[in-house]
Amino acid sequence: MPTTIERPGTIERPGTVQPPSPLGLPGFDEWEDVRAGADISGPWIVILYNDDWHTFEDVIDILQKATGCSEEQGYAIAVEVDSKGRAICFDGSREECERVAAIIATIRLQVETDRA
Repeated sequence: MPTTIERPGTIERPGTVQPPSPLGLPGFDEWEDVRAGADISGPWIVILYNDDWHTFEDVIDILQKATGCSEEQGYAIAVEVDSKGRAICFDGSREECERVAAIIATIRLQVETDRA
């Protein structure tokens, strides 16, 4: 006989009541929007996510190849990804962002494109 799992309507935290994450991921609703405070001039962005398998050198190298950024800019992005879990690494047209994301994904880094 199948069983059903009841899902609470809200997750209570001290002093606040928030609806659960739309994906059911703990802490997902606590992430700040990656776009907040970012210098975005293009209509699309590329978001790079942190992982535990790639070194800073791997990330910097692929960012330089994909975006043409300097080593210093690549390092700054890698630090932000490592500390915040994700960062905008490129912005531009949809086609440019998809090209950059495809290059970054060749080394199996998690990356996505989105509207700015």
